[in-house]
Amino acid sequence: MDDFVETPVEYPVSIWEGVAITAGAVLLVIAGLAGLGIKALGNAFDAERAEAIAQSLMTYEIPGGSRGFFGTNIGGGKMAVITSIATVTPATSPGASPQSPQSIPTVELFLARMPLVAPETATEEPNPSPEPRNELFSGFSFSFQDPATFQVNEARTEEKPVCGMITPVEIQQGSLTVASDAAPLPAVKYEAKRVLDDESHIVVISALGDRAAEQANQVFNSLVCQ
Repeated sequence: MDDFVETPVEYPVSIWEGVAITAGAVLLVIAGLAGLGIKALGNAFDAERAEAIAQSLMTYEIPGGSRGFFGTNIGGGKMAVITSIATVTPATSPGASPQSPQSIPTVELFLARMPLVAPETATEEPNPSPEPRNELFSGFSFSFQDPATFQVNEARTEEKPVCGMITPVEIQQGSLTVASDAAPLPAVKYEAKRVLDDESHIVVISALGDRAAEQANQVFNSLVCQ
């Protein structure tokens, strides 16, 4: 007598079932990446970690003390933001409805060290060294990136030492409007970019208040590359 072998029944998977399975897998991957992104973002705003990254780039002194605000390692480079403990409170603009004033650090120090990427060319001639550029943010500072809020009244370039070499430093003076109902604050920005050991070193000092020019210059003169 022949043995009876039961053949399993194969149920066809519809197109929509396949789409649902694929979509579910994609959502799981996205959820995992989002979780990693949220964790990385949270770590970037850890004050102690931000200070550690900043101090691995440069030593610095900010009047009245400082605290870490943001720090991360990106693509073989590093960037960090340090703010002063001292704050300034802008006055309310005339005619604006009174609201709780927002206290803002008087000094913000942005430091970055990024690997240079030379542009590819079709010729075999040696390429000139690429110029360092601050493409990480625009505007007055890391915290105030809208260029429209920074009204520049005076701009000049001074030759100053950065990491042991004389480097052009862009200095801008003017006023910063931090909110639509706030009176402008005196503002000074120092920005220096230079190449050292195939890396772009970027320094941005943003200072606010009546002593902005004095404090920006004081912080810049305290910088020492690590």
